[in-house]
Amino acid sequence: MKKWISISIVLLSIILISVFVLFVYPKLPIINGYAAKRTCSSLYVAGRTLESVEQEELLSFPQNLAKLKVNEEEQSVSATTLGLKKATSIYRPGLGCKLIIGTNDHQSDYKAPYTSILKTTDTLAWPYGIKEVAHSISSQRLEKINLAIEEAFDTSGTWEKKTRALLVMQNGQLVGEKYKAPYNRETPFLGWSMTKSVCNILVGILVKEGKLNINQDNLFPEWANDDRRHITLDNLMRMNSGLGWNEEYGSVSQVTEMLFLKESAADYARLSPPESHPETVWEYSSGTTNLIGRLIRNCFDNEEAYLNFPKEALFNKLDMTTAQIETDENNEYVFSSFMYASARDWAKLGQLYLNEGIWMNDTLFTKEWHDYSLTSTPHSENHYGAQIWLNGSPKEYPSCPVDTYKFSGYEGQYVIVIPSLDIVVVRLGLSKGPPLDMDKVLGMIIDALK
Repeated sequence: MKKWISISIVLLSIILISVFVLFVYPKLPIINGYAAKRTCSSLYVAGRTLESVEQEELLSFPQNLAKLKVNEEEQSVSATTLGLKKATSIYRPGLGCKLIIGTNDHQSDYKAPYTSILKTTDTLAWPYGIKEVAHSISSQRLEKINLAIEEAFDTSGTWEKKTRALLVMQNGQLVGEKYKAPYNRETPFLGWSMTKSVCNILVGILVKEGKLNINQDNLFPEWANDDRRHITLDNLMRMNSGLGWNEEYGSVSQVTEMLFLKESAADYARLSPPESHPETVWEYSSGTTNLIGRLIRNCFDNEEAYLNFPKEALFNKLDMTTAQIETDENNEYVFSSFMYASARDWAKLGQLYLNEGIWMNDTLFTKEWHDYSLTSTPHSENHYGAQIWLNGSPKEYPSCPVDTYKFSGYEGQYVIVIPSLDIVVVRLGLSKGPPLDMDKVLGMIIDALK
């Protein structure tokens, strides 16, 4: 009997080791890179505690395999799994956290510009100023709004819907918001792929200034001698460039290698081979957004002007004091994935789009750019514009009008805009699926405000 028990233990050990070697070990660089980067950003960009990160972002397998080490003096975080494949992320003021791939050989002396408060903000109501103004909706509608907001959150003692913030605006007025403790209106939240829609806004600004043209081709010297020379900025914006790409997050794929293993996201994405002719296939790709980021970088003569651009051209003008796009080790913004901002600052971006590019007396991008960005891309099943998601046919949100569109990110980060009802909804959390029913939440909001 003891002999069979011993044999069983040995066999079980062999099986477990084989599973680890075959399925877990290849992912260790991604697991550790994700853990180090997410923790560093949560601590030093979002101002959170290590305990909260371990209990929320790193709670599930395989992220919970990573062992973290925080260096408060240099503001860095390292992660290893069973002592293997160490990854380190370091914080730099104004640039967020970056992963150190190999040696830290891409130093920057960039100093973040001071984000000034507009002189008139103390006299203007939010979102155009800092004055808190009581909403003008009836008590009956307010009760309905509060019920809709509560629908998005977990009941006491549960953590399944995983909503951390929900905010509702109508007619440019804040009509409701709620945060899961300890988060609040000042907490910056990672938007993941909502950053792509911010990239859209920045490209729109550069198009208005004549520095970019959506029809330009021959985008990169490395593409000059093959079919990729025909790819246009418009193709990248619409993700129908024909470039091959694997957007699988549960494995070692192009997107996970780009985000967690490469010094330069744009350089890596630029290696993508052509698989089809431009405009014939739609394929979601974070790589193409970082190629757009390189084109943005090429608009500037020096690193400082480029790194200041999002703040000076967008964030400062909307008084977005919590906004931070993070860079890769090559000091280029990772426009596919890594922007932090508070729920209120994310809402300002939705309101800017609802205003068709106008903020107070300033036109940041044109109505033509707005309309272009919200025009459906062929082969996307009417669900994608230019780095912005559409409520196409069939509707993703049946309860919402067809003119609804959204910025959308991993794990259910949303800025949802409903132009016909003048509504902006922001939802931030860690899960987008059941039991969270976002369509039901939106339907309840619309019922309260229509």
